[in-house]
Amino acid sequence: MHKNRYETIAAGAAAAAAVSRNDFLSEDVDVHGKYGFQLMGPVEERRAEYVQLRDARDLAVENGDYQEAARLGAELLLIPMEEKWVDEAFNLVTTVGKNDLLDKFLAGSAYTAAWYLGLVDGGSAPTYAAGDTSASHAGWTENTGYSNANRPTPSWGAAAAGSKASTATAFNINAGGTIAGAFLISVSTKGGTTGILYSCGSFSGGNRSVVNGDTLNVTYTASA
Repeated sequence: MHKNRYETIAAGAAAAAAVSRNDFLSEDVDVHGKYGFQLMGPVEERRAEYVQLRDARDLAVENGDYQEAARLGAELLLIPMEEKWVDEAFNLVTTVGKNDLLDKFLAGSAYTAAWYLGLVDGGSAPTYAAGDTSASHAGWTENTGYSNANRPTPSWGAAAAGSKASTATAFNINAGGTIAGAFLISVSTKGGTTGILYSCGSFSGGNRSVVNGDTLNVTYTASA
């Protein structure tokens, strides 16, 4: 008997063994994402002053009086802002959203992305379904209580480690209400029912209140 015994295996057999051992291993793509939220607002004792200045500035812009708008904007900057709350929402990516992602990536031609963020209303407890579309989402409604002319456009950083994140996108709240979460969609029109509804989700901590004068900053991170 040899003092040191070595087991050897032919290269072909080794490859076959490796394939057999990994028969049930696969690399799946699980498309998901997460919204992040930060609510900022003026210190409460100066909220009324802030709202008055903001509305006057917006009116000056509407009237083309940009010098006055700049003066009022400078006064707004003197009012201290504070963080009211932060939250997050793990989303549901809809079936039409997944299909759109696959179509554009695998068969797209000269594709230009156009995506916008919207807010989910918190007047009731929203529910989401994979079959939701921009035209049909019976379990939830949109909240449009912000002064932005359209659903705001997120700006995206470069993808890394299987994720792609947006920078903070601001909703300028001009009406008191309750927000439940957010959604990502391909049409900018507030309340619009066309385009691709990519994803939607609710706050992890339950519905949140917002007040005229608040700014709700929203981010979105898509992962696969």
